[in-house]
Amino acid sequence: MTRYKVIIEYDGKNFCGWQKQKALISVQGTIEESLYKFCGKNISVFGAGRTDKGVHASGQVAHFDIEEGALEDKNDKLGKLTMGLNFYLSRACNNEISIIETSKVDKDFHSRFSAKGRKYKYTILNKKTSSPLLKDKTWRVPLPLNILLMQKASTLLIGKHNFSAFRSIECQAKSPIKTIDSIKIIKNNELIEIYVVAKSFLMNQVRIIAGTLVEIGLNKKTEKDILLALKTYTRSHAGATAPPNALVLEKVVY
Repeated sequence: MTRYKVIIEYDGKNFCGWQKQKALISVQGTIEESLYKFCGKNISVFGAGRTDKGVHASGQVAHFDIEEGALEDKNDKLGKLTMGLNFYLSRACNNEISIIETSKVDKDFHSRFSAKGRKYKYTILNKKTSSPLLKDKTWRVPLPLNILLMQKASTLLIGKHNFSAFRSIECQAKSPIKTIDSIKIIKNNELIEIYVVAKSFLMNQVRIIAGTLVEIGLNKKTEKDILLALKTYTRSHAGATAPPNALVLEKVVY
């Protein structure tokens, strides 16, 4: 058996999320079905991150084991496996999932457990009027946001904390303790991009962080609310859960 690592880009709009769910269309399930059509065998695909319903990825990583050792990619990283799998994916989901890179890895590589970090980007359109071209990939906030307040408040979230107030009620993680390595907020005209890096995240954590920072930018919450959320673990001190369509898993670091 040969283990392959794949880097995946997908538009999460029409998927229930990464993880397979009974009777629902998932990214993981669609890739496994396409692998079966490609090689005629049932192959399990393991992803680095379980993106939620509607969340996108430009750098999701997964791995799987396959017997055909001759399927490794060429130097241009677009060999038989990549192109063959993309052929079936394009028909299964109208090009909403694409394998952008494939490589052979050691047997001890695991897309999830070998990862040292994950980088997410959340994009806000800070504009009074809507944008038909950006509506599916941004969260439009029509009122002006104070970027400086958002940047200053974000520093309170960096480091190791109990993020109970920043996770979904459906989160099944055993521990709410997570370490945020960095948060960067960049304004580019009407677009505000929030980059969050950590080894791992709780369910909805990045979206709740984004929602909290937006409420601070609108002067609806203050730094005190973040401190209380971290100290008391009370969900109401944090902001609303931001919409999923503006979130992208950009990179997994190994």
